[in-house]
Amino acid sequence: MLKMSQTFVIRMVAWSSLILYLVCDFFIFTGPLQRELRSMFPTQEDVIAHARAEGICAKVFNAPIYRSQVDRRVQENLWRTGRDANKVSATEMNMLRWGALNTMIDEHIMRIKVRVNVEQAPVPEEEVDAEVLRFEKRFSSAAELNKAMAAQGIESRKELRFRLAARLQQEKYVMQKIQPHLEVSEQVARQWYHDHKSELTMPERRRIRHVFLAALDHPSDEAKATLAIHLDALKAGTSTIEKLAENFSDDAQSKRQGGDLGWMSRQRIPADFAAHAFTLPINSPALVKTKLGWHIIEVTGIKKPSLLPFETMHAEIMAAISDSRREAAIKQYRHQLRLLNHEKVEIFKTVLEYDLP
Repeated sequence: MLKMSQTFVIRMVAWSSLILYLVCDFFIFTGPLQRELRSMFPTQEDVIAHARAEGICAKVFNAPIYRSQVDRRVQENLWRTGRDANKVSATEMNMLRWGALNTMIDEHIMRIKVRVNVEQAPVPEEEVDAEVLRFEKRFSSAAELNKAMAAQGIESRKELRFRLAARLQQEKYVMQKIQPHLEVSEQVARQWYHDHKSELTMPERRRIRHVFLAALDHPSDEAKATLAIHLDALKAGTSTIEKLAENFSDDAQSKRQGGDLGWMSRQRIPADFAAHAFTLPINSPALVKTKLGWHIIEVTGIKKPSLLPFETMHAEIMAAISDSRREAAIKQYRHQLRLLNHEKVEIFKTVLEYDLP
């Protein structure tokens, strides 16, 4: 009979105990070894669960973008457009969050790109000082400035300076990359002028004056009869429209100018008023009714539609084309960066939309 040594028996017991523990740790209960291994090699379910717990709706180069940051950006965007977040539907809010998140992802990728190539876009301290000063001048007091900083998640003046410097650096870096696409030739400018003649043509304008009795303050028949008498006096030369406007008109602003409304295009005045004003002959006052009341209208001057010369519009045309190209080039550059770094972006949709039905 084979006799086992005491040492062998001890080793067998130790190995058996270790194997038994590993089996229990990995397959029976979640032990420390299993937890450590899962933390080193998390499953997709583990990653999503962690994101939900921490409120992370995206990661860019493994850096988190929190749902709270996205919501703050949405609030800022709504505030800039004068909208109330409480009046935005759940569906639109979802779209706004996606838009804000995508912008923040693009910005994060851009920051990484600029940080790696910082020597290509140096920003002198004087430029940062000037930018900080411009930012601070937007506010009437230190308290108002601090409130605005807190709303944007900026905790100190040092962080404000850092953010503004980073933005300047990004702008300079991007401009270096897209500059070749912004040059506008004379030929392109002239073609743009030719293609946009209808938009550059000044519409017909008329100088108009009136005497007005408001429908809210005067019965319609009474107002009509009163102005008809004044119109007869005007045509007979026993009164002037300046005197009538000053003494009788309900238009408080124009009566001080003798009823003069100035030079006006059809698009600037109500349609029912324009229908009369832009058909009357010059210096031929007439009695007309609009939804606002009764008027005596007189056209005192007419300027026909006119196209401004190319030379007059040259600087504005060059600027318009350059601005349009700049916007398109920046958008394209960011799009290319996003495509090149798409593997570094991870989005957790359920975290972004968790409060939607």
